Amino acid sequence: MGGLGKALLCYGAMVIIWSGFFLPGAVQGKEKDLLESKSPIVITSDTLEVDNKSKTATFSGNVVAKQDQQGKEPIFIYCDSMAVYYAEEAGGKPPLSSKNRSEKKELTEQNRVEKIVATGQVKVVQGKDVATGDLATFYNADQRIVLSGNPKVWQGKNLIKGDEITVWIKDNRSRVTSKGSTRVQAVIHQEEK
Repeated sequence: MGGLGKALLCYGAMVIIWSGFFLPGAVQGKEKDLLESKSPIVITSDTLEVDNKSKTATFSGNVVAKQDQQGKEPIFIYCDSMAVYYAEEAGGKPPLSSKNRSEKKELTEQNRVEKIVATGQVKVVQGKDVATGDLATFYNADQRIVLSGNPKVWQGKNLIKGDEITVWIKDNRSRVTSKGSTRVQAVIHQEEK
């Protein structure tokens, strides 16, 4: 994927994105373990369009994103479309001259992820934990994930749903909210002895 100066359309796309991207399977274990993951995110899709002017990479059609987790089950995201918003790294990198623009490093090496937006039949899976919704937005700076559009989260048999589910990964906390006449609902199964 060289020369990202122009918008790029690829078929049968597979891209590896390095970031601190974590998803809301159940947020379990030590916060330190989650934040230390150095594993890349591998995204596959039918098409990929990169727009450097707007700093976005859009994956479409049968999108699957995977990130291995050290000592844990890998995290998978399935969706119809995934937009990755990135910013060029700051701090000490000299600007590229027009001569060097054609020799830019790949998206994965020169940029950092600001946010990722997954849309259309979103399903996030980590082991037995599953989250679904119409829209999932991951904000990298504060390690926050927001699920909306009939979001539901299952931890084993247990289910929670509302209008919006927000998970703050660093803080190991979440909030489920509902609007109007709908209310937050949790179904908790008791363990049999």
